[in-house]
Amino acid sequence: MTTDTQILIAFILYLVFFGWIGYRRGFVSEVWFFAITIVSWVLLQERGSIVVRLTNFAGKFVVLVRSGGLTGEGEDAFQALAEAPNVITDENQAGFLFLVWALVVLITFLVTSDPRIMKRSKSKAWGVAFGVLNGIVLAAILLPYLSRALQTAPEIQAQNAALGGLFALVSRLWELSAATLQTVWSWVVTMPPTGWLVFITLLLLLIAWPMRSGVVGKK
Repeated sequence: MTTDTQILIAFILYLVFFGWIGYRRGFVSEVWFFAITIVSWVLLQERGSIVVRLTNFAGKFVVLVRSGGLTGEGEDAFQALAEAPNVITDENQAGFLFLVWALVVLITFLVTSDPRIMKRSKSKAWGVAFGVLNGIVLAAILLPYLSRALQTAPEIQAQNAALGGLFALVSRLWELSAATLQTVWSWVVTMPPTGWLVFITLLLLLIAWPMRSGVVGKK
């Protein structure tokens, strides 16, 4: 069996998995997921600078509030605002926009999987078709990033052991996860009270939304 045949079989198994997800979730959910995934990716690639500017503006506004710009002398506050560094720089802009897209995709998947929000369609065939299509879209977007994660893994390890490739991938992803958690933790410990207030408010809204849907359904 040639390598090309093995790749084809692996890809078919991958698409079968996404087809099964589409069968379970339904046509309507898969269409919404497909549309939001594509549109959000294109917009962030083409107009992501707008999101970056808004994020940097929000960061500078926090500096303004902490400096007493809304209640005290304006000159010192605006001086601090002008000297405040940008939250998103040219070095981390690509990673930030990818994180925003990933959060959009995750939230979209959770929302479209809720039967109280999305109606289940009777067209299972179309659900399978769009499930496969979503698998192709995610593969096209995510595979370049996963291939970069495996570039540092020894090629001989993946060739000589059946689980070598999986071990190399998991090990590399674990290293990347640890580095990402360290970066996030450094943001958390330096987060101002205003940032915590916004975070807690959003968290409470996410918790309250399913509860609200359940109360409405009982009426």
